[in-house]
Amino acid sequence: MGNRWSNLAENIPLEKQHLDEIFNETGFNSRNLSIRETNRLATIINKKHNIEFVRMEMGIPNIPTSDIAKKAEKEAIDKGLQGFYPPFDGIPELKNAGCEFAKAFLDLDLENKHIIPTCGSLQGGYISQALAGNMIKGKRTILYLDPTFPVTRYQAKFLGLKSIGIDLYDYRGEKLINEIKKHVLNDQIGGILWSSPNNPSWSCLNDFELKEIADICDTNEILAIEDLAYIGMDFRKDYSVPFSKPFIPTIGKYGKNWITLVSASKAFSFPGPRCAIAIISPHINEKKYGNLKKFCDREQFGHAFSLGGLYVTTSGTSHTAQYGLAKMLEAATSGEFNFIEITSEYGRRAEKVKEIFLKYGFKQVYKKDMDETVGNGFYLTMSYPGYEGNDLMLELLRYGISTITLKSTGSVRHEGLRVCISFIGLEQMPTLEKKLQKFMEDHKWNL
Repeated sequence: MGNRWSNLAENIPLEKQHLDEIFNETGFNSRNLSIRETNRLATIINKKHNIEFVRMEMGIPNIPTSDIAKKAEKEAIDKGLQGFYPPFDGIPELKNAGCEFAKAFLDLDLENKHIIPTCGSLQGGYISQALAGNMIKGKRTILYLDPTFPVTRYQAKFLGLKSIGIDLYDYRGEKLINEIKKHVLNDQIGGILWSSPNNPSWSCLNDFELKEIADICDTNEILAIEDLAYIGMDFRKDYSVPFSKPFIPTIGKYGKNWITLVSASKAFSFPGPRCAIAIISPHINEKKYGNLKKFCDREQFGHAFSLGGLYVTTSGTSHTAQYGLAKMLEAATSGEFNFIEITSEYGRRAEKVKEIFLKYGFKQVYKKDMDETVGNGFYLTMSYPGYEGNDLMLELLRYGISTITLKSTGSVRHEGLRVCISFIGLEQMPTLEKKLQKFMEDHKWNL
């Protein structure tokens, strides 16, 4: 370890001129980096200057996929199902497994037609936003409860929709509801979108907030888009026992105009096949909108989602992958596969990473979740005294630590960074600590 740290100390920080040279070579805008560009920069710095990186920029799962999924997908491949188009609205096995899973963990009563497999939750969110902005004429704005996964906002922009945000740092509880009502008054909001746990603050909407948001959406013909990309990963409560309280909080318990997106990437460590499910409210699934007829030639919302959105973009989701996800959902529902216990590893990593950052002068930006301490999960939010977020991100690159700014997530806390902990194993904690120790030694004047 001594020789390794000696080499590490000699390599960091990277000379600023070398970083400038890399920006000149790549043409990247240092004031507006995407996640993928940050990832590319880290790779270039590593190769050109032999600086080992602690990767914290991309929200990539890092827990092995269950053998349950591997076996099921292999069986589907061996049957030759990759040679056939899947049903555009999903195979019966996954639709049924999704229904049972929703009852077991969300306490929702659904039919198979309310479960639509999508190519990851991103596709589900894309179609949901497209429909939300076109259900009713003039309602072309998506309201985000920020911070938000940056690509979600890019989707709205690509679709030609307007977007605004309310930051959960400043607004929670009754204050949040009142702020939403203010924005709704102009009658231009078509959809309200949030993730819970939130990416990246890791705060979670509570039952009061969900009930009030549901009422606002139902009263004002707004689509509530609930992104459960990290379903069950609020480890402050044990949601791991199927068909038992506490159930995972969801808008579906309170409203009529909603879609809930359930990703397989993080909670089920199944990112590669790009397979997720969208749960469509039984009420809105049957509802008809004249403006949707003009938009996608389908008047009924459920048909607009499947035939107007899914069918014309990808014509369905990976045939064989659907069998893998179906079997995992079935195993989770039966209690055979405790996906929440498995993913709680991220919480343990986050606790250790947070401890190291705080030890070396960093501050946690989103610390509170209402009157509770925010949980430890897939992300942390960090700042350093005297630094604006973008400058801090660039400075940490020189020390072999890659992150993204909170500003890029729509957060008003521009001093902060999003720190993803998924790729930091226990064996890399000493490396992170040495890098941050060196960073603090070089920036003591900020403290």
